[in-house]
Amino acid sequence: MIPQLQNLLQSHSADVDGIYGNLSGFSTEQSVEIKLRERVAAEHYDDYLDALSHSHSISVMDHEVDCFLAKMPQGALILDIGGCWGWHWRRLAETRPDVGVLIIDFVRSNLTHAQKVLGELVGHQVALMHADATALPFAADASFPGFDGIWTVQAFQHIPSFDKAVSEAYKALKRGGEFANYSLNVQPPIRWLCRLFGRNYIMEDWVEGVFWLARASKKQKVSIEAIFGSKVSERWSEILYTPELHFLAPGREGSLLGKLDALLSNNIGFLGWLARQHSFHCKKT
Repeated sequence: MIPQLQNLLQSHSADVDGIYGNLSGFSTEQSVEIKLRERVAAEHYDDYLDALSHSHSISVMDHEVDCFLAKMPQGALILDIGGCWGWHWRRLAETRPDVGVLIIDFVRSNLTHAQKVLGELVGHQVALMHADATALPFAADASFPGFDGIWTVQAFQHIPSFDKAVSEAYKALKRGGEFANYSLNVQPPIRWLCRLFGRNYIMEDWVEGVFWLARASKKQKVSIEAIFGSKVSERWSEILYTPELHFLAPGREGSLLGKLDALLSNNIGFLGWLARQHSFHCKKT
């Protein structure tokens, strides 16, 4: 295991399955969602990336990961909160062999899938931990300088206690560290189509029997700025990829449309009304 991960985990022990942590309890406000995620994780997947392309654009998110890694110093340590199957880091040995990533998720069986997706990276550049975003087992202090980067994709949008999750991320990040939080965007055309066909379009509410959903909003941006004490920049991505309309082609690995979609990602709001994903980025000052 690379030194920065080894140092981080020296006071933690892994179970026989190689996964650190043992989350015996979790926030009751996400209990329904955990049951859903466990059912999904119980499925068998012959092709993980094909399954993921139904809910994420592989090419777009590979590009976003590369942009994030470009901000990381040599020997950086990254915390991926709600990392699920860990697929964002599958190219880490090729792109940044000096970087270590700790992936946490509140569904242990998701981390078992991550072991299959990431293979030999686990135990070398990547470590897996069963933990809760609203009660992180790490905080920057005299013995731990903090993570160089905190990355989270479509995880905080499902946490009703959004401010608490952001505060935990702030405490775990080192001074000058990068925070990136991706959430679903508010898309006026999709919202209009839902209304036209009598379907509910959730902005911020419980999806009954499934999970809490709060799309990226000005309120979230203001909250992050207040907690971090620094200006938040915004980014829009997954502009062509539209699974809501069953347009999945840009999501598949190696898709030319996906590569074009990655190039359309931007920080200026260009085609933001079409973008499926809206992210907030800031530094800890």
